[in-house]
Amino acid sequence: MELQRLTGLARWDDNGLGQFEWFVPMLGERCEFMLFPADGAPPQATERMARTVADVLALGAADLAAIEALLWEECCFSFQVADYGVDALPGESPLDAHLREFGVAGRADALAKARLCEIHVDDGFAARFARLQYQTVAENLVSVIVKDGRVVDYDDDGTYLRWFEQDERYAHKRRQKVLG
Repeated sequence: MELQRLTGLARWDDNGLGQFEWFVPMLGERCEFMLFPADGAPPQATERMARTVADVLALGAADLAAIEALLWEECCFSFQVADYGVDALPGESPLDAHLREFGVAGRADALAKARLCEIHVDDGFAARFARLQYQTVAENLVSVIVKDGRVVDYDDDGTYLRWFEQDERYAHKRRQKVLG
């Protein structure tokens, strides 16, 4: 997206956050975007924000498949580390019981049952970051992280993006430690 167009679209609130709605081809729908200026920066669109929005708009089928895989990973992780009060049937693992109860047969269901809330565009980093904010099957709010136009990982809402400047799979590695 061009900076001039983004400047014309963005509505800035009293908290210094910009908002606009735009069609995202990969998703086939209009989505709400939130612009987060760098710390101490004025509430205005920047060239970096415009490039980051363009990154999101350029995502394609392979990126959607990566998002699907990350949401499936989140679903399985959540159901392995938390108890949602689901009783397992004889011979069924706790994970399988949760997947059954939540109606998730596989990766496609993890994406289909998740809801994209909005797309955050974060300024003030060496990399260009966008966070696709999903409400997941497990009712968690997570950020699917797009770094320099690539889907790289997911983490909890409000994640510290500087971790991902150093290691794009930082959160994935943390989750693997938890699972042992």
